Amino acid sequence: MGFFDFFKSKEEKEDKIVARTPLNLQIGDIVEYDLIEYKVIGKIYYEEGGYKWYDYHISDGKNNLWLSAEEDDELEVGLFKKLDSGDELYSKLQEKIPNKITFNNQAYSLIEEGNANIMVEGQVGAKTGQRIRYWDYEASNGEQVSVEKWVNELEISIGQEVKKSLLEYYPGK
Repeated sequence: MGFFDFFKSKEEKEDKIVARTPLNLQIGDIVEYDLIEYKVIGKIYYEEGGYKWYDYHISDGKNNLWLSAEEDDELEVGLFKKLDSGDELYSKLQEKIPNKITFNNQAYSLIEEGNANIMVEGQVGAKTGQRIRYWDYEASNGEQVSVEKWVNELEISIGQEVKKSLLEYYPGK
């Protein structure tokens, strides 16, 4: 401990800011993408058989997006926008979730499916302890469709993986 450290309060010593990454964002942090700043307003932590990933609900005050982050051999980060519940894809997927879907004249193939337990913080529209069923689809151009079944309700999002270099993360506190 240096001489001046003696004069710092206990809070100053304990309140060190940790650099943010897509795997440790907190409510109130800022995510910058394409020169737009989004505030993290919610966080979902998914866990399936020891494997975990995150979805962050981010908002710029006008638009709400979901930032997805998972470590799967390497860090994968994607941005998704929830489809309006009136979209025809909802009615197509109510009865059965197929291995291939078509959305906006684009063919998507199922790349992953499973069940996960969740923990939540902030504004996400879900509760900790819920178990969800999910299906992830991908098109040849890299666009993705994410389908999640929450109890008896579907949530469908469209997005794609983004270059990590296009994202900046700032602690909110």
